[in-house]
Amino acid sequence: MRLLVTGGSSFVGAHFCMRAQADHDVIAVHHTTPVVLNGVTPFKADLRGKRGRRQLADLGADVVVHLATKVKGSGALEANRCMMDAVLGLGLPVVYGSSTVVHWSQPTPYGESRIDDEQRLANSGLDWAVVRPSAPYGRRLCHHRPGHAESFHSLVQWVRTSPIVPVIGDGLYRRQPVHVDDLSDAMLRLLEKPLPRRAFDVGGRDAMTFNQLIDIIAAALKRPVRKLHLPKALFVQVARVHANFDPDLIRAVDEDEVADSSELSEMTGVQFRGFLEGVRCLI
Repeated sequence: MRLLVTGGSSFVGAHFCMRAQADHDVIAVHHTTPVVLNGVTPFKADLRGKRGRRQLADLGADVVVHLATKVKGSGALEANRCMMDAVLGLGLPVVYGSSTVVHWSQPTPYGESRIDDEQRLANSGLDWAVVRPSAPYGRRLCHHRPGHAESFHSLVQWVRTSPIVPVIGDGLYRRQPVHVDDLSDAMLRLLEKPLPRRAFDVGGRDAMTFNQLIDIIAAALKRPVRKLHLPKALFVQVARVHANFDPDLIRAVDEDEVADSSELSEMTGVQFRGFLEGVRCLI
């Protein structure tokens, strides 16, 4: 198939493109961050504008894998809505990479945009599937750097270089990290059959607290570290001036992000590894 992958320069997007190009013709749509991936065709377009939408229609794709998103700020809802407009306007089957933030009890602009995107896709009349990963992670790709630092890479670097790791609040909020290769393989398996018009949560085998994630990384690096628990309000203030953080998401950081992958595993045959197995790719 010819796959049109929006957000092809993102961390998840680039990894998906590299997994997909072995068996498919892959076009990676990007805007500000260049795409340099072997076997993948880059295509620069701004999906928020009419010109970008017209450009997509001429590419002759069979399926859209929609991974582009704006995370930060109050403009997230409008920007993501415009990008979903462009995707739906193609009239093609869509696999949409959403997020487990749709389950959060604390509303955020980013979470609301994900909920809105999912609802519009479900009401579109197209064939579709939604995957909602919890905390994707994986190795760095050679010659490719996403526009925003991947959070696990930043955490590993901090543990590697500092004896003290700052933690937002008590660190007891849970995540269920999913390896990006497992996530990509599951999406590709969904494309082998008619899309089921269903949403799937996607996580690794084990849910664990943020404190436990730090301990696992430290053990893999064989470095002793001390966790310094700091008030959430302090990180919210830092996020106001830091390009890689969003104050609204920091406020909601103590929400659990857990995901039962059993339905997706049963449908695709993909076995999602645990973080204890996958952490080596980060070291």
